[in-house]
Amino acid sequence: MSFVVKYSQWGGPSVLHIEQENVRAPGDGEVLIKQEAIGVNFVDTMFRDGTFKVGLPAVAGVEGAGTVEAVGPGVTRFAVGDRVAYFFAPGSYATQRIVSEDVLVKLSDDISAETAATILTKGLTAWMAINAMAKPDTDGRVLVQGATGGVGNLLARWLRARGITVIGTGSSRKLADLEQAVDHAFSYETVALDDHIRNLAPHGVDVVYELVGATTFASTLGSIRDGGTIAVIGAASGGAAIDEAELSRRGIRLVRGSTGQHVTKANLQAAADELFDAWRTGVFGKVSARKYPLSEAQRAHTDILERRSSGPMVLIP
Repeated sequence: MSFVVKYSQWGGPSVLHIEQENVRAPGDGEVLIKQEAIGVNFVDTMFRDGTFKVGLPAVAGVEGAGTVEAVGPGVTRFAVGDRVAYFFAPGSYATQRIVSEDVLVKLSDDISAETAATILTKGLTAWMAINAMAKPDTDGRVLVQGATGGVGNLLARWLRARGITVIGTGSSRKLADLEQAVDHAFSYETVALDDHIRNLAPHGVDVVYELVGATTFASTLGSIRDGGTIAVIGAASGGAAIDEAELSRRGIRLVRGSTGQHVTKANLQAAADELFDAWRTGVFGKVSARKYPLSEAQRAHTDILERRSSGPMVLIP
């Protein structure tokens, strides 16, 4: 028997309800996981409110970590007792669940379930940004729009650890934290932001990692050099209107992508190992999450909606 957090209609946090469900035996290529920590991501709210449509009723969440309790026929990579995590498998808000072995990574003894659920999805998105979307030279200059967010902060720190000069933007209330992650920090509200960035990079930055969207895209265009790359990873403020002709005139490359496109069965474990190595060596600084009992998933979503929580969040079954 598993406790799950489900929703049967689109809406605000109040549509989330905890229920009990019987857990079936794992089928071909599947494993049964007893979950120990469940990541809470902004995308969870977009499934819940209907921005991304799924069949209803649905179990919330996409990320978790725990221990393998049973394996189905044909499973070759995992055994009972293995510690595992996954970054995108809808239905994670549960005490136990079935997942395909293809989405799982093995955890070494020094990576707790809570750490995995805190950084795996966000960290693999940062890995994708650096390794698949835009690879700056080590002497390059980049701008991370949204460097105080979960993905943006890990991305900015990872770039900086590679010797790249990082300019980061974020909310003014998080500016002190942002200054620990980047070489040059600016709030979104900075007047003539792109002029300030051009003072640091007179010809413009080589790459902009855009995680905000509509409210920052004008300064992105003002900051990128001709021939540079804009990597659109997210749009927290909504999608920006993009003048494709202007981009073409200036030779600017615009790329979009999702983590699932670039982190696949073939490279998932290697990318996760690289992420955990960066965590071990302190690249990301102190990483900790605000914890909620699984039964309080509704409160966690309310805190996201009302901006009462900064930093990562996890549910503990």
